[in-house]
Amino acid sequence: MSAKLAALQALAAQDVAESGIDLNEAVKGGGGGRLLPEGYAFGRLVEYIEFGNQPQEFQGQAKDPALEFTLGFALTGQGYQNDDGTPYIVRTYNTALSRNEKARAFKLFKALNWKGTAKSFAQLLGETFLVKIKQVPKSKTDPKIVSRIDLDGFLPPLDPVTRQPYPIAEAPDDMYRLFLWSRPTKEAWDSLYIEGVYEGKSKNRIQEQILAALDFQGSPLQQLLMQSGVTSLPTASPAAHVAAHESDFWKGVLGQAAPTPAPVAPLAVPAAPVAPAAVPAAPLAVPAAVATPAPVAVPHVPAPAGVRVPVMPVAAMPVVPSSPVLPA
Repeated sequence: MSAKLAALQALAAQDVAESGIDLNEAVKGGGGGRLLPEGYAFGRLVEYIEFGNQPQEFQGQAKDPALEFTLGFALTGQGYQNDDGTPYIVRTYNTALSRNEKARAFKLFKALNWKGTAKSFAQLLGETFLVKIKQVPKSKTDPKIVSRIDLDGFLPPLDPVTRQPYPIAEAPDDMYRLFLWSRPTKEAWDSLYIEGVYEGKSKNRIQEQILAALDFQGSPLQQLLMQSGVTSLPTASPAAHVAAHESDFWKGVLGQAAPTPAPVAPLAVPAAPVAPAAVPAAPLAVPAAVATPAPVAVPHVPAPAGVRVPVMPVAAMPVVPSSPVLPA
């Protein structure tokens, strides 16, 4: 075991000890763009990242916010590792952390904690598994086929005949990432940064989503960033995007007072003066000798100058490599 992995595991153990979390106890109640072959790959858990409290919904109905997390696995084996032999990283969707006996997170932890030695996902960092990969449409509206982890398909990394562990390669230290919402470190925070822009948007979505957590204000992360003198979000986005972060975003993130907005012009344009309400009624009968008076034109009074209506912005391995075939 490397010194870095040992240090991360020690941090995970401290988190469990101080928080009292144990994902073995249920509570009652209601990755990349490369297309991988379907089947089982050798996998090692190298990432556990928490995002703070994020909005939740079920079937269109809002639910209470919950701490979200994601897992990253380093895959090896024919068809799964990179061309140079290094592991290929795949990640799960963000998932709400819950000990509800019916929750996805609780069932997932049970599958991964097959040794029964851990109380949290963080304590599983460095453990190995057989990771099942499936090919599915990207979304309901996008038929493009992509690779996803089958969260119901995890297996212990054991030969089904001998029950001996498969020889799964170690992952390099720079692949390990552990970010705990309750005890962030500057090193862990910096490891989440992703440089670059794709289709006009920053690739640095992990840090940005964490900063958007509903419980960010007053959080250990906010205090860490302020103490570290962080005043801007590192990004390679276009200048306008950077300027937005510099001016408004970080004022909110670091608790600085935002500038007082300029007075907004009234939306309603004052009405032009109208003729007096009391207008003498025309006589019912006009004497023959008297000509009918011409209609009186009401002068047009333009709206006061300078009144503007603001325009609101539009929101805008069927088989494990070099191993016996796994049972169906």
